[in-house]
Amino acid sequence: MNPEHLSPFGRKLLDRRGFMRNTAFSLGGLGLAQLLGAEAEDDPLNFTGKSPIRPEIDPDNPYVGRSSHFEVRAKKVLVIYCPGAVSHVDTFDYKPDLYKFHGQKPPGIPAVTFEGPSGNIAKPFWDFKPRGECGKMISDLLPNLGSHADEFCFIHSLHTQTSAHPQGENFMNTGFTMEGFPSFGAWVTYALGSENQDLPAFVAINDPRGLARSGKNNFGNGFLPAAFQGTDFNAKNPQRTCVVPRGIPLLMIGRLRNT
Repeated sequence: MNPEHLSPFGRKLLDRRGFMRNTAFSLGGLGLAQLLGAEAEDDPLNFTGKSPIRPEIDPDNPYVGRSSHFEVRAKKVLVIYCPGAVSHVDTFDYKPDLYKFHGQKPPGIPAVTFEGPSGNIAKPFWDFKPRGECGKMISDLLPNLGSHADEFCFIHSLHTQTSAHPQGENFMNTGFTMEGFPSFGAWVTYALGSENQDLPAFVAINDPRGLARSGKNNFGNGFLPAAFQGTDFNAKNPQRTCVVPRGIPLLMIGRLRNT
């Protein structure tokens, strides 16, 4: 090997020490891959090589209850998702810089974006105060909820680089700004199934005036089987199985159910 062989950038392509170092690392990687492969063959369920964990699902009964990997603490989960609701910076999300830059253009962003000219920064319409023993900053708009600050769990670490509502909704409910990924309700149903075989395991009660911007992505199954998507209904569009057909008295239906 000639150590004088240089790349177009003036660097040595390969010398003896580099060759030995790269060879040692390669041999170590091959050995590790063989050990992990043998472990997976011996005990695929307890494989520690980051193998994906997939529940065993009966295609004829996809909602059969499945055990969880950890102790269950919650029996039911209710998510109230309010796109276009009251502003977070006027309620629970205290941002002191909004007072600092009030009335000014946002620093570091273009004067015109795809949504139009950039407006001025505005401070919250209500003052913030520390609430409870935890000292959580909550605005005066919510004094009653603020008195229970110690009983809430506030998550302010979730953020994304997109400013568009549909992509933000996808990120909120699927973890990805792109379409085609399962919602977290679909993931839970896929992993745990349901204890009740007569009712949907995952429902989505949407606003009768219309869906959110990203539509059914908020409760869709993505690339999972369609059985794990949310059951969509509301007071305006009830499920057909819940509507009493014309000509059948309610009393008769009650007797049929009792039998």
